Amino acid sequence: MEPSNLLLKLTKLALDAIIKFSKADIRVHDAERIPEQPCIFVINHFTRLETFVMPYMLHKLTGKNTLSMAHHSFFSGAFGTYMTKLGAISTKDPERDRKIIGALLRGDYSVMVFPEGQMVKDKKLVEKGKYMIYNTGIRRPPHTGSGILALRAEFYRAKMAHLLKNGNQRELQEYIGHFELGSAGEVERITGLETCIVPVNITYFPIRARNNAINRLANYFVHTLPERIEEELEVEGTMITEGVDIDINFGAPIYMKEYLSSGATRRAIGNEKLYLSAIEIKGDLHFSREALDLMYRYMYAIYGMTTVNHDHIFAYILERYRRRKIRVDDFKNRAYLAIDRIQSVTMQSHHTTLKMRQNYLLTDDLHARFVSFMDAAKSDGLISEEQGFIYKNRDRFSKLYEFHDIRKDNIVEVLRNEIEPLDQVVRNLNAVMRAPACILRRRIRKMYRALDLEYFEQDYQKYFIEGESKPRNIGRPFFLKRFFSSKGVLLVHGYMAAPEEMRALGEFLYRRGFTVYGVRMRGHGTAPEDLQERTWEEWYESVNRGYVVLKNTVKRMAVVGFSTGAGLALLQAVNKSDRFAGMVSINAPLRINNIGSRMASTIVHWNNFMDRLSVKKGKLEFVANTPENQHINYFRNPVRGVAQLEKFMRVVDQNLPELCVPALIIQGSNDPVVNPVSGPEIFDRIGCRNKELCRLFADRHGIVNGEGSHRVFMRVLRFLDDVM
Repeated sequence: MEPSNLLLKLTKLALDAIIKFSKADIRVHDAERIPEQPCIFVINHFTRLETFVMPYMLHKLTGKNTLSMAHHSFFSGAFGTYMTKLGAISTKDPERDRKIIGALLRGDYSVMVFPEGQMVKDKKLVEKGKYMIYNTGIRRPPHTGSGILALRAEFYRAKMAHLLKNGNQRELQEYIGHFELGSAGEVERITGLETCIVPVNITYFPIRARNNAINRLANYFVHTLPERIEEELEVEGTMITEGVDIDINFGAPIYMKEYLSSGATRRAIGNEKLYLSAIEIKGDLHFSREALDLMYRYMYAIYGMTTVNHDHIFAYILERYRRRKIRVDDFKNRAYLAIDRIQSVTMQSHHTTLKMRQNYLLTDDLHARFVSFMDAAKSDGLISEEQGFIYKNRDRFSKLYEFHDIRKDNIVEVLRNEIEPLDQVVRNLNAVMRAPACILRRRIRKMYRALDLEYFEQDYQKYFIEGESKPRNIGRPFFLKRFFSSKGVLLVHGYMAAPEEMRALGEFLYRRGFTVYGVRMRGHGTAPEDLQERTWEEWYESVNRGYVVLKNTVKRMAVVGFSTGAGLALLQAVNKSDRFAGMVSINAPLRINNIGSRMASTIVHWNNFMDRLSVKKGKLEFVANTPENQHINYFRNPVRGVAQLEKFMRVVDQNLPELCVPALIIQGSNDPVVNPVSGPEIFDRIGCRNKELCRLFADRHGIVNGEGSHRVFMRVLRFLDDVM
């Protein structure tokens, strides 16, 4: 039965609709490698989705319909007829090889084969250095059938070329009739082609097994689904309904002519036999050695193209931990450094998110990939998490899982198995896992300290203005490390200021036994033009870098901020509530006295409008500033910076009820910059119960320096001693 063009079109339309309305994101890589030659696409097999998605994708990419092999059990009743009309061929079809070789000779169909011969649900592929597939209780090598079919097709092509050259028309007609090659005029075109095998890898991310709309619907109509079907609906239904990235990687084609160079094959091409009978084929055309070489070549290529993603890294680290109790910080440090190492490895494929900045792993802000993986491991009963530690369930890790249940019962093992063939990736992961935790902490501390200094030096050189920029020591972030101290304080300066603004407080706390890190917000300590280009998110990330340094230096820490730095301290405490022993806000600008600040956003919009008109006059980009600390602060205030400050404080205001760490709110009574109602308002709005409000008499804003600052220092110290 020939494939039905009408049914293929209807199926394609149905798949178009399903893919459009599902949350699956199909990303194709290196499709330009597909040659305009007859191809067998050898594809790894993990889900049922491949049997429908890959013919659909191959048709989109090549314009050809696809022939594929499927297990004989599918070919019964109406579904079997449907499969046949889509181009599927039963593994027990006596005409199987003739149909596929005919298609490869003509080049009018793509051929798709799963070389494992079945779904590999556990993704366990390598055993004692060899590719081995689980099958009915034993491990066996992958099938060599794809290679044999490709070799035989190319052999017949070479044989036809020999017959054409020698004018053997009768023998050519036998080939044309046997393989349904059309007219004799097609022979010259056919002999000009070359059969090839194209390795293809499909990687899914994330893989989760959950109750979903599809399996609920199936259970509604069929009350007792077989366990295997239930498992497949949980895994693959979740992919469709909740979203999955499907990375399809095409490898370099493997051409068959180079495998037909042996003396025996050359003699068979030149003799009188046609090799159309089973006896002749089994006697002379078994190609066993060549097919085995081919199998290892394309299997290595297929699994070498696995798209490495966060789940692979997390799963490998979790599996490799020998201890039952794992500190979450250590887990994240290892994941971060592992990703940092493998970014320099020549990987054939990696998920796009792996090339992005991974700092959220270390900053303890929400890292969606990490949270999703941990939730999956918890739901499988593999781990529990309590008070900053991960506890492995050793019984679950040591258990031997049923092949058809492992995707929903232990996804960690599946993911670990998937990257096992990637030698370079595994070597780098092992190197990270062998290192002691203290060495990793020191490495990360040095990395982030160096990164912070590098950003400052780059910005200072780029924006330096002679006679206006302050000396380097004013703007450089400072780190006062007290050996053998377990307590640390993160200090954050104010708007238009620099780390030097917090140095006096930092040195005071250092002398009292604290390790101190003085943050530099990007755009500060250089020139107003630098600040003009920054967003509040960059200020927040600046604090995060200091946080990473301090977290990998001490066991307990607090965050203390002045003015805008106080706003950043408040937001840090909201986002990392369980990581800070306490926080201190000093003159946070929830309400600003200067009415002009409320016009900043309007002025920015006006400036943007003038930019679009390419008009330079009429713009107001900076306003004059007369600072208290003239050796630290800018004399020009960028309007864009004020607009960012306004936007940032709205974010802080919205999040205050979420703050639950011990808090000290300090407010100057007659602050000329920040409306003195800011302190009491913050105190009332924050959600924690352990909170203090301290109102100090002061008629200036910068109370962390100069007259009266010692009172502030002592109040901060008393609070820190209480909470730490």
